[in-house]
Amino acid sequence: MLFVSLLMMGAAATAVASDCSISGSITAAPSGDAMLPTWQYTLVVDWNTGSNYALSHLDLLLDPVGGTCSCSDFAAALMLVNPAGVSDGDGGCTVNYNAYLECNGDPSIPGVDGILLKFEPLEQGCEPGPTGTATLVFYSNLGPVPVDEEILSLVDKYALQHCFGNLTGFFPGMACNPVDDQGSAWGSVHGLYR
Repeated sequence: MLFVSLLMMGAAATAVASDCSISGSITAAPSGDAMLPTWQYTLVVDWNTGSNYALSHLDLLLDPVGGTCSCSDFAAALMLVNPAGVSDGDGGCTVNYNAYLECNGDPSIPGVDGILLKFEPLEQGCEPGPTGTATLVFYSNLGPVPVDEEILSLVDKYALQHCFGNLTGFFPGMACNPVDDQGSAWGSVHGLYR
């Protein structure tokens, strides 16, 4: 409930500042690489800052303060390979991103506490624009279960502003939040391939 309240407060504050939006979906597929964990999770994010300001970075909020996971739970469950993905850039170039597990929130965004994955554009002469689409990847040996939309969410940062958005799809089935590993039964995995 606290997390939902924070989301609503953040969304209300952002709505006054601009009409920004962010949304995403995570798909899961076998990685097919013996050197990597069993499952590849692909996060596709669309954003619009609602202004002339370019995107600074993206956060995937994993577990709010007071959640049931620890940072070490996520460190054990997730494998990050950098660069972790790409987006279109301002002027048609391609932006590369690195991913970081952050255990104490995002200090650049007030009220964004807890555990998150931060996707930071690399400074290589190409920057994200005010609108764009990013494709970001992480890995896990834990099978996919449906995202709990009340726990997992996205936030984008641009200039001194930010906004929250929805996330759908799948996430590794952990014994703690953000998803219940009880949903990782064969039936839910089998449903991925229909």
